[in-house]
Amino acid sequence: ADPKWRYHWRIGPRPIESEFKQLNAEPVKPAAFPQWAEVLDGWGEALLAATATVAEMLAVGLDLPPDTFTTSMRNGPHLLAPTGIDLNEYDKLGTVIAGFHTDLNLLTIHGRSRFPGLFAWTRDGVKIPVKVPEGCLLLQAGCQLEHLTGGYIRAGYHEVCVSERTLEAARAARANGGSSWRVSSTMFVHCCSDSVLEPLSGLQAHWRADAVNKYPAIKAGTQVKEVLEKINAAVAAAAASSE
Repeated sequence: ADPKWRYHWRIGPRPIESEFKQLNAEPVKPAAFPQWAEVLDGWGEALLAATATVAEMLAVGLDLPPDTFTTSMRNGPHLLAPTGIDLNEYDKLGTVIAGFHTDLNLLTIHGRSRFPGLFAWTRDGVKIPVKVPEGCLLLQAGCQLEHLTGGYIRAGYHEVCVSERTLEAARAARANGGSSWRVSSTMFVHCCSDSVLEPLSGLQAHWRADAVNKYPAIKAGTQVKEVLEKINAAVAAAAASSE
């Protein structure tokens, strides 16, 4: 397991009826933080609104109806995931905070982290450090968007690790009496669990050659469950091999 701390908080309305009740369960409010729901709902709704704006812009840019993606997002199991790691404890260069992966959802939106450490890969395999300017947000494509676009838009590979810039920022914070916790605010925006993922016919000219086989019709909730099962199986296998 990686060393980060993370809490998932549901943002937005839940579906009245759903085949995927566990994915759409009521969020658990930490009793020790009386303002938890107010603070996280406020920030999460702002991030969700920003994502909806970008989703509409994306649809227009792809010559699709503006509500193509926002309709799929309605009542989705969107998760705001405040994440932290104590760099007093995990201060070794190269420490992996979140290993190389893509996100399983539609779009991921990030606020600017307190310290650097996020890296992304371009489509041609070049690893680059991500630098989010103050006052800006970062969005990444997830697997559900890749599915809907028939592979025209690929889910972005990324990782978070302790870099030299991470350590420099932590040292500077400590020198100024600040906290050495690297805190980030990530939100995973999903398609509604009961909606069907399949390549959009309006983008057929841009689909991958193997899109029909690679991206079969599947409910978003089933897609999420299948990915989570694969992750859990991989974690269990890694734990068994280390014993």
